[in-house]
Amino acid sequence: MATQSVLVVVILTLILVKTTHSIRSYRRLSHIPGPPLAGISRLWLLKSTLGSRNYLNLFEANLKYGPLARVGPNRLVTSDPELWRRVNAPRSPYRRSPWFGAFSFKPGVNNVFSEQREEQHDELRKKLAAGYAGKENPGMENEIDERIRDLISLIERKYVSTDEEPGRQMDFGQIAQFFTLDVISGLAFGQPFGDLIVDEDKFDYIKTNEEAFPVIVSMSELREVRSFLEKSSLMKLLAPSAKDKIGFGKVIGLAKDIVAERFGDDKKTKQDMLGSFVSHGLGQEEAASEAMLQLVAGSDTTATAVRAITLFLITTPRVLWRLRKEIDEAVDNGSISTPIQDSEARELPYLKACIKEGLRMFPPAPGDFPMVVPPEGDTFNGVFLPGGTEIG
Repeated sequence: MATQSVLVVVILTLILVKTTHSIRSYRRLSHIPGPPLAGISRLWLLKSTLGSRNYLNLFEANLKYGPLARVGPNRLVTSDPELWRRVNAPRSPYRRSPWFGAFSFKPGVNNVFSEQREEQHDELRKKLAAGYAGKENPGMENEIDERIRDLISLIERKYVSTDEEPGRQMDFGQIAQFFTLDVISGLAFGQPFGDLIVDEDKFDYIKTNEEAFPVIVSMSELREVRSFLEKSSLMKLLAPSAKDKIGFGKVIGLAKDIVAERFGDDKKTKQDMLGSFVSHGLGQEEAASEAMLQLVAGSDTTATAVRAITLFLITTPRVLWRLRKEIDEAVDNGSISTPIQDSEARELPYLKACIKEGLRMFPPAPGDFPMVVPPEGDTFNGVFLPGGTEIG
C-alpha cells in the first residue's frame, strides 16, 4: 500500500508540474492572438509542418490574427518585413533556434545551416563565402551550361514527338529534379550523378529523400525525440550508412570518398566549390557535411522552384506570352547567347519578375526559420516579445 501511495503521489506531482508548466507557457504569449490549439500544444504546428499547406497556414494565420501571430506554445510567426529585418540585422541579439539542429547529417557535426552557436556559425560562413559566391570557381557557370546541354539532349533524344512516334509525353517534374541534382552534385562533388544521361534516379536518392524529408522536418519540431535519438545508440541503427548501396547512404559514401581525395599526402587540388572550402580551412569531416548540405538543400528546393514557376507560367498564358516576347526580342537583337549567361539573364526584367513572383507564391524551402528573442525580451510596435520566444 505504501508503494502504491508513493506512486500515486509521483504521478500527481508530474501532472501538476506539467500542468503548471503548460499554464505558464500559455500565459507568456497570451497577449498575442493565434489559432486556439497552437497556444497550448505543438500539435497545430506539427500537423501544419507535415502537411502540404504549411506556408499557406502560416500566411493565413497572419491574415486572420495580424502581422504577429502565435502558432505554437513558444512560437510566433510574422508577416512584418520590418520586424524580420530587425531579427536578422547585422549584430542582432536574436539567435538561431534549435529548429535548425534537425538538419545536421551526423550527430555532433554541424553544417552552416544546422549550426546554432553564433561564433561557430559566423566562422563557417567565412570559410564558405568565396565558394558560394563563385569567386574561386571559374568553371561554375560552364558546369551549369553543360547540364543544360544534357537536359536539352535528353528531351530531343527521348521526348520530342515524331511522325513515327507522335504524342510522346515527358514528366517534367521528374526531369527537373534530375537536372538540379546533376547541377548541384557537379558543383558540390566535382562530378554530376549523371541522372540526365540515363534518365533515371541512379542511386534512388530522390526516392529516399522524399521518404526521409518528412521525418527530418518533423524532428525540427519534436526536439525532445530528436535529442533522445541523438544521445542513444538508436541513431546509429536508424541513420543511413556510407556503406549503403543506394539512397541517402550511398550519397554520403560518395561525398566522403570525393572529399577524402582533397586531403592527405596525395590530395587533389581543384578550382571548384569544394576546393574553395578546403583552401579556406574547412576540415575533412566539415567539408563532407557541407557537400551533403549543398545536395540536400540545393537540389530539391531548386527543382521545386523550377517546377512551380514553370507550372504558373504555362497556366497563365498572358504572362507566358510576355516572357517569351522578352526572350524572343533579346535573341533577335543578339543580347543573349546559347545557353544564356547569368549576366545576360540579369538584364531581362520580366524574367526576373517571374522568378521572384514564383518564389513568393510557392516558397520551395519548408519551415519558417525561427529565431530566438534575446533573454531580456524585445518590444516591437508596442508588443512585448518575452525572452526565449521563437519567431519565424
